[in-house]
Amino acid sequence: MKLEEVNTNIGLDPAVSVDIVTADGKAQKLSVEGGTLVLTEGSSRLRCWPLHNIKIKTDFSGGVSIEAGGETLSWTSNIERCKTSLNRLTQIVLTASLPVGMGQPSDAALAALLEDSEPDDTDAERRVKRLGDRLARLDALNVAGMLAAATEGGGAQLAAKLEAGSAAGTALSTRLSRLEALTRAAPAALHARSGAARSDAAARALLVELTEIYEWLDNPALKDLDTLSEISLATADGRARALRAAEALRNALRAERTASTARLRLGAVRERLRRLARAKDNLAALLARHLNNALIHLANEAHAPTPNTRRSHHSELMPYAPFMRWLKDMDDKAYDGLVKVYVSTWSRVHEREARVWCDGTRNSLNTQTATVDDLLDEVLTMVESTCNAEQDFCTQFFYLDVDVKSDNSDGERSEKSDGGERNEQKKNTSETKKLLGELFPALETELVSLVGSIEKHEPYGAMRALACVGRRVLGEGGEGSEVGGGEARWSRAALAAVAVAAKRGADRAVADRLAALNDAVKQAAKKPKCGILSFIPELEEMSSVCESIFARGRRADLDRWYLSLATAMLRTIQLAEHPRTPRAVVQMENYHRLHACVSSLRVTALDSLRRDARMRYSEALKQYVTQYFGRPLEKLAQFFERVGEAVASGVKEDEVCYRTAFSKHELRRLLALYPAHEVRKSLHRLYRTVEKHLSEEGGLLQVVWRAMQEEFIAQHVALQARIASCYPGAGLTLPLSTQDILDAFSDIAREH
Repeated sequence: MKLEEVNTNIGLDPAVSVDIVTADGKAQKLSVEGGTLVLTEGSSRLRCWPLHNIKIKTDFSGGVSIEAGGETLSWTSNIERCKTSLNRLTQIVLTASLPVGMGQPSDAALAALLEDSEPDDTDAERRVKRLGDRLARLDALNVAGMLAAATEGGGAQLAAKLEAGSAAGTALSTRLSRLEALTRAAPAALHARSGAARSDAAARALLVELTEIYEWLDNPALKDLDTLSEISLATADGRARALRAAEALRNALRAERTASTARLRLGAVRERLRRLARAKDNLAALLARHLNNALIHLANEAHAPTPNTRRSHHSELMPYAPFMRWLKDMDDKAYDGLVKVYVSTWSRVHEREARVWCDGTRNSLNTQTATVDDLLDEVLTMVESTCNAEQDFCTQFFYLDVDVKSDNSDGERSEKSDGGERNEQKKNTSETKKLLGELFPALETELVSLVGSIEKHEPYGAMRALACVGRRVLGEGGEGSEVGGGEARWSRAALAAVAVAAKRGADRAVADRLAALNDAVKQAAKKPKCGILSFIPELEEMSSVCESIFARGRRADLDRWYLSLATAMLRTIQLAEHPRTPRAVVQMENYHRLHACVSSLRVTALDSLRRDARMRYSEALKQYVTQYFGRPLEKLAQFFERVGEAVASGVKEDEVCYRTAFSKHELRRLLALYPAHEVRKSLHRLYRTVEKHLSEEGGLLQVVWRAMQEEFIAQHVALQARIASCYPGAGLTLPLSTQDILDAFSDIAREH
C-alpha cells in the first residue's frame, strides 16, 4: 500500500501532536505531518518515519514506544493532558498499517471480541496475553470503522463509532487491570469461579488427605501388627519381619507429633492411634520378655566359661540391637529394665573373672614362674581386651552414642554441628562411663590389691606396677595419645586409678628411704670406719633397677624421686659424724660417691645437685689435706714467715741475712733439724694415718696421697724460692729436692 493511498483514505489530521519526555529528561514532541510521524526537540527536527512502517504502543502510566526498522524508542508523557492526543496518534498509526478497502466490522464481531470465551482458563498469564491481543484487535477495528465512516461520508456516524470504540477499550482496559490485580492477589481465584472446578479441587484435596492418612496409619508394613505374637524372634526371618513392623509402628506414632489438629480430631484417626499405641505396648512387652530371657540364659552359660564360649554373648545379642534402639525410643521403662538385667547378670561374671586373674597372678608371684612385668602385663592385657570389647558392644547394642528421641534423628548415627556434637558426646561419654562402671564394680579393687601384693613382693614392686600401668594409660611415649582416632576408652580411666594407687605405693617406698637416711648414719657409727653410708649404694641399686623399669615410659616421677633422695642425702652427709673417722673424711668419701652416682644418671634435673656435690667433695678434700698434712717443715716455715714479715716491713731481701734473727747460721741450724731420712719417716707416719682414716670402699687413698704430695711440693718450692732470694750464694738448700719428694711419695705408696 502506498502512502498517498493511506492519506487519501483516512484524511489525516496534521494537527495531531504529543508532548513526550526522554529518559534523561529532555522535552520532545511527536507530530503527524502528512503521511509521516516526526520527532522534534524545540525547533529542531530530529527524526521522521512513514506511518505505515511503524508500530506504536502505549500503556496506562503514560509510556510511549515506537518500533521502526527493528529499533525501539521509548518516552514518557503526561497521561492526563495527552490522553486524547495519544489515542488519536495511535489510531492514525494503526489505520495507516491496515490494507486499503478493509470493511466495517459487524456488531457481532465486536461482541465476540468483548466476550470472554474461556472463563475457566486457569493460566492467568495466557489469559492476560489473550486479552491484550483482543484489545489491539479492537483498536484496529475502531480505526477500520472510522475509515468506513469516512468513506461513506457520515461524520456523525464516525464520531459515534469512535466514541463506542473508546468506551469499549476503556472497559476492556479496566477489566484487564482488575484481572491482573486479582491474579497477583489470589492465583487460584479464577479457577474457583466455576462450581465444577471447586468440586473437583475439593475432591482432589480430599483424595490427597486420605492418601496421606492411609500411608500414615494403614501402611502395608503395619499388616504384621496383629500377628506379632506369632513371629519367632529366634530366627533371622522372624526378626526381619518384626523389625519392619516395629519401624513402621515407630514412624506412625512419631508422625503424630507433627500431624495437624484437624487430622487428630477425626474419630477414625484417634481410634487407629489408640490401636497403634496398644500394639506398641504389646510389641515392647514381647521384645523385653525375649531379650530378658536371652540375657539371663547367656549369663548363666558364662558362669562356667570355656575358651570357645567366652564372650560369645556379644555376637549372639548383636542381631537384637535394632530392637534395643526401638525400645530406647518407644519404651524407656523396658529399655532401662533390660540394661539393669544385663548389668546385674554380667557384672557378676566380670567380677569373678577379675578375681581369678588377680589370684592367678599372686600365685605365680609366689612360685616365681615368671617376672613381675610379664605377669602384670598379661593381666592388664586381659583387662583391656575385656573392657574394650564390652564398651564397643554396649555402645552399639544399647545405642549409647545416639539420641534416638531427637526429632531430627531416625535412630541412625549421623553428623551434627560442632556445638551439638560436643554436648551429645559429653552426655554419651557420661552414660558409657556409668554403665561400664556398673559392669566392672570390683575391677579397680582387685587390681589395686594386686599392686599391693606386688609392692610387698619386692622393694621395687610399686615402681614396676606404676611403669607397667602407666604405659597402658599414657602410651609408650608417656604423652597420653589416644589410639584409633582419639576414641575414649573406659579401660584407660579404670587403669588410671590403678596407676594412681601404684604411684602412691612408689611414693611411700621413696618416703621410707628418706626416713631411713638417719638410720644409715647411726649404723655407720657402730663400725670402726665410717666409709660409704649405706643409702648411697641403695641409690645406685635403685637407679640401676628403675632405669630399666622406666626405659619405655614416662620417667617424670623417677626424676622427681632422684632429686628428692639426692637432695636429702646431701643434707645428711653434711650433718653426719663418726666417732673414729674425721668429719672431713666422712664428707669427702660420701660426696665423691654420691657425685659419681648422680653423674652416671645423666638427668638434667640433677645437674645443679651434681655440681654442688662436686664442690663439696673438693672442699672436704682440701680441708682434710690441710688439717692432717699441715707443714712437715714447720720450724723452717715459721722462720721464713718471719723473714717475709721483715721484707714486708721494708727490709731488702738481700739484706735480711745480716740480721741476727735471720742469719745464715740460724738458717743452717734449722735445716739441720730436718735431715732427709727424718722427713721420709714423717711421710710414712702420715701415710699410715691417712690409710687408717680412709675406707677401702671409698677408694680415695691414692687421691688423698697425691693431693698431699702436691701440697708438700708447693710448700717446698715456696721455701726454696725464699732461700734463693734472701740468701743468695750461701749454698743453703732444703734437705730434699723436688725429685726426692716425688720419689719418696711413690716409694711409700708402693710399699703400702
